[in-house]
Amino acid sequence: MNAIENLAEANDTEVVAMLRDSARDFCARALDRSRLRALRGAAPAFDRARWREMAELGWTAILIPTARGGLGLELAAAAVVGRQLGSVAAPEPMIETAIGAATLLAYLDAPNELMQPLQSGESILVPALGTVNGDAFTPVQAVAGKAYTLNGAISNVALGPDADGWLIPATLAGQPAWFYLARGIAALTVQPHRLSDGSQNAQLVLDGCCGTLLGTGERAQHALAMARNRSEVGSSAYLLGLSEGLFQITVDYVGTRRQFGQAIGSFQVIQHRLVDLYLQLRLADAVITESCTLVGDPTPNVAQRAASRARHRACSAAQSIAREAVQLHGAIGYTDECDVGLYVNRILVLTARYGPASAHVTRLARLRSVRELDGPADFRFTADAAPPKGNWNAFEDEDFRGIVRQWLAANYPNNFRHSPARLRWHECRDWYAKLYRRGWAAPAWPVALGGMGLNPDKLLIFIEERERWGVGRTPDQGIIMIGPLLMQHGTPAQQAHYLPKALSGEHVWCQGYSEPNAGSDLASLTTSAVREGDEFVINGQKIWTSLAQDANNMFCLVRTDREAKPQAGISFVLIDLAAPGITIRPIRNIAGDEEFCEVFFDNVRIPVSNLVGPLHGGWTIAKALLSFERIFVGSPKQCQHALNRLQELADALNLWDDAAFVDRYTRFALDVADLESLYKEFAGIIRRGEVLGPDVSVLKIWASETFARLSECLLDTAGEAGARTGQIDFAGMSIDVLSQYYNARPTPIYGGSNEIQRNILAKQVLRLPSR
Repeated sequence: MNAIENLAEANDTEVVAMLRDSARDFCARALDRSRLRALRGAAPAFDRARWREMAELGWTAILIPTARGGLGLELAAAAVVGRQLGSVAAPEPMIETAIGAATLLAYLDAPNELMQPLQSGESILVPALGTVNGDAFTPVQAVAGKAYTLNGAISNVALGPDADGWLIPATLAGQPAWFYLARGIAALTVQPHRLSDGSQNAQLVLDGCCGTLLGTGERAQHALAMARNRSEVGSSAYLLGLSEGLFQITVDYVGTRRQFGQAIGSFQVIQHRLVDLYLQLRLADAVITESCTLVGDPTPNVAQRAASRARHRACSAAQSIAREAVQLHGAIGYTDECDVGLYVNRILVLTARYGPASAHVTRLARLRSVRELDGPADFRFTADAAPPKGNWNAFEDEDFRGIVRQWLAANYPNNFRHSPARLRWHECRDWYAKLYRRGWAAPAWPVALGGMGLNPDKLLIFIEERERWGVGRTPDQGIIMIGPLLMQHGTPAQQAHYLPKALSGEHVWCQGYSEPNAGSDLASLTTSAVREGDEFVINGQKIWTSLAQDANNMFCLVRTDREAKPQAGISFVLIDLAAPGITIRPIRNIAGDEEFCEVFFDNVRIPVSNLVGPLHGGWTIAKALLSFERIFVGSPKQCQHALNRLQELADALNLWDDAAFVDRYTRFALDVADLESLYKEFAGIIRRGEVLGPDVSVLKIWASETFARLSECLLDTAGEAGARTGQIDFAGMSIDVLSQYYNARPTPIYGGSNEIQRNILAKQVLRLPSR
């Protein structure tokens, strides 16, 4: 049984995994990057023998329908191959031929004499897909007669004279049409242009040459859209592979290159720069994975948005990594003998081909918004609709969105919409009771424990609609932190006692972690708990405890062994704040709100049964809880809220005709949409009951820093009103712009400062040296 037959008998998930493994093995065995210098400037600038081997592995048949002898798979399968080829900077035409040309031929139902040579690897066909924001059909005019004759010129056609034939878009009797032109055909001139990686593009000049008609009208237009979108996403996957390969070369280099007696990879400034590049890779990965699915959406705008999002993020990541790779290698990185240049030059080609990031920002701005939040005008279900058999995930996404939107509009107190500060418990208690009665108090909790059990997609819709309506955050530490932690680490008795009370609001929780000298360096905490019989006696101080003045319970880290190493002598306990010996002092923030508190413990006694997990085992639990906190802080909710306020401000100030503002807004919208894609990955981990790893810190960094930038953009857009406190009237629209700025200041600090998060990623994920 050959490779293609093996793939044909597997299910889709197995096929993608098999293709990824096949591509990884083939790249390691046959595509060593040392060959690239010999191919540079050669004719062709790729290895045809290797391309035929790839065809034998089934790669050229991935997107060809099974009825035509192909595998009939989705784009995700081709993308994993492209990504692996990118990791070794392979110049073989996977994107141009196996994705672009194969898609066109399939949707045009082209004859077998074109399809079969492409699938076997014998024929290299290249489509001229036009530019991101241009009309591909207008440059060439076709005239019907005894034969179809074509006139015009097409620029920047990939592979140049290395192709065996081209698929040409043209206008025929006012209708879009596709034609096939073979290399060497009369009246066709190929004018090659050398590219940075040694390959070629070409301008094709058609001066009355004869072409073979493949399709016209709506079919031709649809084929172009599918080929263009698939090529954009496929090239994004290839760019991601290029970026990953170059990133790994750089990580390896800084781990061995020594300056001042130590590896330069141990310098914190270099570690943080590499972490920021890793963050770009993770964002690109999340967006491309999602786009591989969305690009098949029958709604043209949805598919185009997905393709442009993938290109924008992949190009941005690749350009950043190319720049930093040269810099971090130093002078050697600028020489031809260093492999960095092989990747940088290939990145330049793939960034230009299918449109750079800026061109896709322009397309997205033309499409007006990155995310569809308005939904249908007519809702199929009322606000009080019940979930089928208790399963909210059974609703279609837009039906679920409609239910949430209508219910919030009917039930959320209007005077609390877009609250500039955290709601206090006495303000939002009645609202929380409504959420609880509706069953919406804990959207991510399992249904069996009283939650909604939402999957990541539905959870994101729930968050989006809350932020769209300006729903304030309730004191929710019991829901987002201690609840999930007790589900994993609590005893059955603790779960039975505390979870229902956290859900109902009977228990309002706060977090006792930070101390005056133990913030990001949490392991240095000194608040002590000494066992006396069946009780712990607690003494010490906690600080930056959010809304402790409203809480009646605290989950707290205490030191139970002073002789052990810092992390080994910590325990995790639950404290009733009504216990004698507790003093709470609110702290006013720079906005004038009492959001934080100091909490003092003077011989406070709690039962030993309030210990969660093993004695002295609190550090493991603390890290788990910090992961919950980081995914919560990394939620897109604050960014969504700020983006919505920016959009409202732009509406009020009529800024949508200001090209500079639209570009800036669109880039922010992309950052938020890409955050959503990354968030869904981590939310999926929690939903599957798996343990979050240290890489969750990327979510916290991107969310908090995007929120901060958005808040500053709000002030800038507000102009002279940017320093005014409270609600400001902008042409009838009431917006508090300054509160977003204040709310964004602590987000890069709490939950572990972003500098510490970068240290964690550098050490625990990238494994950079310490000396």
